Amino acid sequence: MKRTFLFALSFATLAACTAPKKMLVAEKPQGRFYRIDSTVGRSEKLTDFLKPYKAGVDTQMQVMVARTDAPLTKAQPESTMGNLVADAQLEAGKKIDPKVVAAVSNYGGLRIPIIPKGTITRGKIYELMPFDNTIAIVEIPGNIVQQYCNSMAKRKGWPVSGMTFAITKDGEATDIRIGGQKMDPARLYKFSLNDYNARGGDNCDFLIPLKKRYTTVFIRDAILEHLSGSVSGKIYHPYLDNRVRYAE
Repeated sequence: MKRTFLFALSFATLAACTAPKKMLVAEKPQGRFYRIDSTVGRSEKLTDFLKPYKAGVDTQMQVMVARTDAPLTKAQPESTMGNLVADAQLEAGKKIDPKVVAAVSNYGGLRIPIIPKGTITRGKIYELMPFDNTIAIVEIPGNIVQQYCNSMAKRKGWPVSGMTFAITKDGEATDIRIGGQKMDPARLYKFSLNDYNARGGDNCDFLIPLKKRYTTVFIRDAILEHLSGSVSGKIYHPYLDNRVRYAE
């Protein structure tokens, strides 16, 4: 009797586990749009709740990392903000691998249009680079460098460091130079990129098959280190030096 009961119980359990499950779905999904603007009243209760968290964040984010004597702006084909980011990527890349010769940052990765003249805070760099993108060292053959530069040229120019090129009227890249030397289509170059771009982001699928090394160095940390290391408490001077230009 006991054995029969156990068998029946086991059978019932197995049947329950293998029986098809009924999927539950919302038959009539509904939503409502809430506009948050100046007409929304201030919630003192919520403000008080967030106050200790805001104080902790401000302690970190309001720290000055450098001062600039001119605004850092985002523009194409070249910009002072783009040069800062690309220089920081190149510097960080060389520390990881001394054979790195150039760096590229996708234009869309710069998330604010301007850093005003004056104090540059840690928080402002987080606004510039809010995502956790990291440095990737990518080995790029010369013929793919040409393709890469053509892609950048069609997008009106991206931030670069350690290299220069010109954009023709047809949107092609010409006079590509790396380290001041004319680019060799048969040579292999090591670039410091962000991991998003290295994985083919921004329509750079041609980078996917290439040999690469992903690191844990955040791009924004590279910028912070570049500013604190190169400025050493002095004024940072934004500059343009014809890295990417329109062909005459």
